Amino acid sequence: MKRKSILKRLLLLTMLGVTQFSIAQGNGVGGINEATRMVTSYFDPATKLI
Repeated sequence: MKRKSILKRLLLLTMLGVTQFSIAQGNGVGGINEATRMVTSYFDPATKLI
Protein backbone atom coordinates (compact mmCIF):
# COMPACT_ATOMS: atom_id res chain seq x y z
CA MET A 1 0.00 0.00 0.00
CA LYS A 2 2.76 2.41 0.95
CA ARG A 3 4.69 1.49 -2.18
CA LYS A 4 1.73 2.49 -4.39
CA SER A 5 1.59 5.87 -2.69
CA ILE A 6 5.30 6.44 -3.30
CA LEU A 7 4.97 5.39 -6.94
CA LYS A 8 2.02 7.76 -7.46
CA ARG A 9 3.97 10.66 -5.98
CA LEU A 10 7.00 9.85 -8.10
CA LEU A 11 4.85 9.69 -11.24
CA LEU A 12 3.22 13.03 -10.39
CA LEU A 13 6.58 14.72 -9.81
CA THR A 14 7.94 13.27 -13.06
CA MET A 15 4.94 14.53 -15.02
CA LEU A 16 5.26 18.00 -13.50
CA GLY A 17 8.97 18.08 -14.34
CA VAL A 18 8.38 17.07 -17.95
CA THR A 19 5.65 19.70 -18.29
CA GLN A 20 7.88 22.47 -16.96
CA PHE A 21 10.75 21.36 -19.20
CA SER A 22 8.46 21.44 -22.25
CA ILE A 23 7.17 24.91 -21.42
CA ALA A 24 10.71 26.19 -20.88
CA GLN A 25 11.82 24.81 -24.24
CA GLY A 26 8.96 26.56 -26.00
CA ASN A 27 9.85 29.90 -24.43
CA GLY A 28 13.51 29.47 -25.41
CA VAL A 29 12.64 28.92 -29.06
CA GLY A 30 10.34 31.95 -29.00
CA GLY A 31 13.15 34.09 -27.60
CA ILE A 32 15.59 32.94 -30.26
CA ASN A 33 13.06 33.66 -33.00
CA GLU A 34 12.39 37.12 -31.57
CA ALA A 35 16.12 37.91 -31.42
CA THR A 36 16.59 36.71 -35.00
CA ARG A 37 13.73 38.92 -36.15
CA MET A 38 15.18 41.94 -34.35
CA VAL A 39 18.68 41.46 -35.79
CA THR A 40 17.30 40.87 -39.28
CA SER A 41 15.17 44.02 -39.13
CA TYR A 42 18.20 46.01 -37.95
CA PHE A 43 20.50 44.90 -40.79
CA ASP A 44 17.86 44.59 -43.53
CA PRO A 45 18.09 48.22 -44.77
CA ALA A 46 21.90 48.00 -45.05
CA THR A 47 21.75 44.80 -47.07
CA LYS A 48 19.41 46.45 -49.58
CA LEU A 49 21.96 49.21 -50.22
CA ILE A 50 24.71 46.79 -51.20
